[in-house]
Amino acid sequence: MKKKIETQNITKKVNNALSDVENKVPRTIKETYTFKGRKAPEILAKVISSLTDKNAYILDPFLGSGMTLIASQKANRKFLGIELDNYTYSIDKTLFEKVDSEKLEEYFQKIRDKVKENVMYLYETEYNGEKNYIKKILFDRKNGKEGYFNPQNNREIKNKRNVILVKKASDGNRRKKFDEIDWNKIQEVDKIDESPFPKDTYFENSRINITKSTGADKYGEIFSHRNRVALLMIQNEISKLPTSKEKEFLQQVLVASLSLARIAMYGSSTDILYHVIREKAQDMNVWCLFESRYKKFVKFQTEYKDILTNDFSNGSKYKVVNADYYEYLQENKNLIFDAIITDFPYTDQVPYLERNQMFRIWLNHFDDDKEYFKLTDKMLDSEMVVTNAIKRKEKDLDNYYCDIDKMFKTFSEHLEVGSPVIIFTKLGKKKYFNVFAHIVDYARKNGFEYTFRVGVEKNDPTLRKQSAYKNTLINEVVIGFEKLPENKRYLYIDNRNYESKLVDDVYRALKKVDDTPYTMTTAVSNAKKELTKKGIHFNKRIQDLIVEVINNNFYVDGQDIQLDKTKLYLDQEDEDTLFKKIYELVPFYIGKLLKQKGKFVLEDLYVELIDELSDGNNQTLYDLLNDDDNIKEIDNLVTDKTDRSSDGKYYIKKQLPKDFNEDAIDVATMDPYDFEDLCKTLLECENYADVHRKGGSGDMGVDIVAKWFNGNESEVWLVQCKRWVSNVDATPIQRLVSERERLGANKIACYTTSDYSKDAKKVARLQNVELVDGKELLIKLNKYFPGKYYNSNLK
Repeated sequence: MKKKIETQNITKKVNNALSDVENKVPRTIKETYTFKGRKAPEILAKVISSLTDKNAYILDPFLGSGMTLIASQKANRKFLGIELDNYTYSIDKTLFEKVDSEKLEEYFQKIRDKVKENVMYLYETEYNGEKNYIKKILFDRKNGKEGYFNPQNNREIKNKRNVILVKKASDGNRRKKFDEIDWNKIQEVDKIDESPFPKDTYFENSRINITKSTGADKYGEIFSHRNRVALLMIQNEISKLPTSKEKEFLQQVLVASLSLARIAMYGSSTDILYHVIREKAQDMNVWCLFESRYKKFVKFQTEYKDILTNDFSNGSKYKVVNADYYEYLQENKNLIFDAIITDFPYTDQVPYLERNQMFRIWLNHFDDDKEYFKLTDKMLDSEMVVTNAIKRKEKDLDNYYCDIDKMFKTFSEHLEVGSPVIIFTKLGKKKYFNVFAHIVDYARKNGFEYTFRVGVEKNDPTLRKQSAYKNTLINEVVIGFEKLPENKRYLYIDNRNYESKLVDDVYRALKKVDDTPYTMTTAVSNAKKELTKKGIHFNKRIQDLIVEVINNNFYVDGQDIQLDKTKLYLDQEDEDTLFKKIYELVPFYIGKLLKQKGKFVLEDLYVELIDELSDGNNQTLYDLLNDDDNIKEIDNLVTDKTDRSSDGKYYIKKQLPKDFNEDAIDVATMDPYDFEDLCKTLLECENYADVHRKGGSGDMGVDIVAKWFNGNESEVWLVQCKRWVSNVDATPIQRLVSERERLGANKIACYTTSDYSKDAKKVARLQNVELVDGKELLIKLNKYFPGKYYNSNLK
């Protein structure tokens, strides 16, 4: 039911812009601080440049790690960012605000001189009689002393050497086996007081492993005693520095080090912050972490010096505020943007306020402005999230949908007509497709249309490897919406899309076993009666809207409405019917892709199926295409209908027989209506007269009516056209026989690009039905159009 927007041109613009761009977040960015779900600034910049003008004003209402900020500046656009989370805002401010580099280095050296030796002493060890320091130790926490001496194997333990050293030893080794010296050091350090270490309790959330049963709800549980002592030592020196941007910079460096200063599972991502690790654990030297992180923060400011500002909250190039987006925009109603580009919190994938508790709590204890970092009830209430946190029971899916509704309403109030909302996200799980369908619905309710979705998961989109559907849809995607003018908006009644209901109503009317044509006049009249009863003033705009919806979702022949053979009626048909239709339509979409692109990868086909066939409602289609058997059938079909490019990366047009020209048309991949037209033309070439398509409500089994003059007599022929992949079974033939009796026709025939089942052939013999299979069809076509057509169904 998409509105008529130039969606193909928009998609083409974005695809072209991204065709040679790697979807890669630079290491300099990734290694500053822990943030889940960063987007590649280069991708964002290309999208911004392709969809907005140079003087455009861009809004990101959920700023996160600041990638949209970087991208907007690369694209030379004016920018406003809004970020609810006080921790995320503060670290972005630290990274993007200019500091006095000389003073910063002076302060770092002061900390280094005061505390490095004492911190490194905590990790002191010996190897071959030489003093050294532990950089990392691998151990099994649950087994006490034994867990240090004989930890479970992993790939980083070489020859039972589970201690990685800071310096390479004289024999060239950088590893040693844990020994009594190391155990004694642990016993010594365990006696050092670390009582100032935070004792706070986290919000429980089992999705991010904050659970009371494991002790992960206690702040210090995931840090070793040694690392707690080391962190306090460094913090104590930072706290002595005079209040300044440079001090805040070093404070954020230490806080960013917390994600690796905890006891982590070997090889685990820093995204897994709250796991209480009992075995296969790693503990790292806090000074090494702090010093390394400091260099990475400095490197970030060096590489992005052109984007740095003197005033993060009100700079000349951009402005970023720490606020709830809704409240801020309500207070600034005059703000109008040319585009909104963001990655809004996507249901339960990232509960940021809970996830960042480790960092925020540390700042609550040690930052100069301790009050600023509190996690307030107001922040918790404002966050758009679905969470299983015990203290946040109101944050369920229904609440989230209300927030999405409010979000698009707010976006609509602050965008020009025709302006885009671009969302970067991942759609990997079945439930997220269901959520996505709701997002499309709420966007439409508030005056937007879903215009495109482009996958950007692979590093090089032009050379994506073939992959199964369920893997391709784990892809990161760019989703586009456009604000519609008032006269193009969807019609919603009582929070329901009436246009969707209209499709339901017309579909049911067409499915009635009745030869009475269901006309546009009847459909409009029925809609008018219903809307008038609901108190809706029926005017020309609504009438035009109803006609447009019917034209977009059904095949209209003059006044007669018919089911469209190129569409899936996802909300109306059962799964068996739907998959059969998908299977029969796949060749058509293969032909379309080959015509448009000349080559494609499987992902292109699946995105085409979803965007063209499902129109935003992905749940049912996802169910169908997530079935391995269905996937196998479709993949086999693609292989049958195409060849592979010489490098094996793409599907290309099937190599034609020598006697066919390279521009020959594959009848097996034609639009079903184009195939009917071809059969009509063929009948005319064979001297049938008065050949025309048969109108009617539903698909009653007759596509073409023709006359054949047999001497002085005129015979009426009914013809069914099946541009099918699979064999035509008996059911369509039986329906054709019934139509012959009902309409009093003389002869009946079925034309197909495939073949017929045994039962179909049996019925045809008994009922005198002429069957034309794919081979015979090609012979007939070659008689009148030599070399113009071929049939990829034929082996």
